[in-house]
Amino acid sequence: MTKTLPDQLADLIISLIFIRDLKAGDQLPPERKFAERLGVDRTSLRMALRTLGRMNIIHSVQGSGIRIGDIEQDAGLDFLDNLYRIPELELGGRLLISGLELFNQAVPMGMRLAMLRGFETGSSVEYGRTASLVQEMYATVNNGVDNKILARLEVDVTDSLMAASDNLVLKASSTSSRRIRLLLTEKLFELIDVKAHLNHQVKLLYTAREEGVDVELIISNYLAYMARLTQPLRQYLETLPPEPRLISSPLKNGLDIISMSQLS
Repeated sequence: MTKTLPDQLADLIISLIFIRDLKAGDQLPPERKFAERLGVDRTSLRMALRTLGRMNIIHSVQGSGIRIGDIEQDAGLDFLDNLYRIPELELGGRLLISGLELFNQAVPMGMRLAMLRGFETGSSVEYGRTASLVQEMYATVNNGVDNKILARLEVDVTDSLMAASDNLVLKASSTSSRRIRLLLTEKLFELIDVKAHLNHQVKLLYTAREEGVDVELIISNYLAYMARLTQPLRQYLETLPPEPRLISSPLKNGLDIISMSQLS
């Protein structure tokens, strides 16, 4: 689906901030001049800037106009979620490795919370959904379906575990990170034995439902398993250029703007 002009403008500015073409403390041109240089109307630009303001990545400073914030300090999940939605932006190996490290910790955390709750009430429903998704993955593997479909099912399994945790922050993080998890999982499944991974997941699910299980031991073992499983993916990510790059303009007005230097 084609993005609206304000969304395209927001994507462009987000990208320029992320690749450090716009740095913390930089001042944007006055609105009228900025719109003219971008080749857009002021209303669309104003709408885009309002979106960025809600993300806390730009700030209006009285007497100084609009300045860029420090994304290392101020950016939240909404900023990351928007990053993952910009196909013209190569995220760079450094961010992808950071994402991998986080997910390797977050999934066991969600599993731990779900197990401590005993998969009770609504969590029990999520356990059934998780088991059903794993069974669907088995059928998909046996039918020789491509890794993109398998990756979607694996991410659905993770989302189900996060829902079973009944932790709002974990569930919100899971939703915001879904796109990058899909990207990473698709690549991972090119590098590992997916069926062996599924065998491990099934064994884990059954173990998690047993009475008197040592939750901390299971989570410790799963953390070690995830580190081993994703090692080939980490090695691949380390071969990528570490820094992000804007390969084409998210602003589709024919000017192909990928740098503020083009607007001077």
